[in-house]
Amino acid sequence: MAEHPYIRQILDKVGLTEDFLAMGQQVASTMVELFADLPPGHEFFDQFSFIDSEDLPEFQNLLGRAARGADGLTEEDRLRLISLPFKLIPARHRLDLIDDRMKERILEARKVFASDLPEDLREKVAFFDAGSYNPKASLQDNILFGKLAYGQAQSANKVGAVIADVIDSLELRQTVITVGLDFPAGIGGARLSAAQRQKLAIARAVVKNPQLLILNEAAGSLDSSVQAKIMQNLLTLRKGQSVVWVLNRVGDAEHFENIVVMREGRVVQTGGFSELSAQDGEFKTLLDAS
Repeated sequence: MAEHPYIRQILDKVGLTEDFLAMGQQVASTMVELFADLPPGHEFFDQFSFIDSEDLPEFQNLLGRAARGADGLTEEDRLRLISLPFKLIPARHRLDLIDDRMKERILEARKVFASDLPEDLREKVAFFDAGSYNPKASLQDNILFGKLAYGQAQSANKVGAVIADVIDSLELRQTVITVGLDFPAGIGGARLSAAQRQKLAIARAVVKNPQLLILNEAAGSLDSSVQAKIMQNLLTLRKGQSVVWVLNRVGDAEHFENIVVMREGRVVQTGGFSELSAQDGEFKTLLDAS
């Protein structure tokens, strides 16, 4: 959003540009401090970081230039920093960057955004109206209209169950499924999250019902509980058929009959879980370190 000329115009008009720049610098500094020592592709980047692992070194350099003064920042540098606060969710990230005064200024920016919206953008922005369906929002947001309170135990499951009951009571489930299957996912699934793309890729492979199913860290973008559930379901579904699974968590190997341990492109150990975990070797070293 920060790249859009109209958004930048609104930030300038209400005097938030420099504030967002300072907030972006603080967010970048925190991300670099927390994630600099993690290896590229670590699952925490997808789950918690505002910055991709491949972009982290550039932000380290950017912060170095910022430390020498604002004059050292290019327009591209400023844009990258200003974009970070747009990803900030105060109740979730708890970085204490948005106080009551900042909330008031953001609400004022919202009013200016709506009142000054150019004619050519009016069809691209849908504002909330309690009496109308919002085509720019999800089905859940149209029913619920709100965000789940962060930190409430199992709130997503509880709210999801209530919404499911409402849909079932109105006999809308089949309609919702039909509409959902027609959702435009974008080129290469660009409109889907990393987790959704992984789930969809697994589903497409399973639908083909191949004789040999090979999964290479297929659930790496998902949290551990979801990974465990998918693995359990897939192994149950594929019982009696071949599954080769390249794991990102060595402990999951206990669910497989045969384990092949690789190092530098070579097979160094093979066997069952009990056998390999009881003998000294690469597998036991990996298992102890996990």
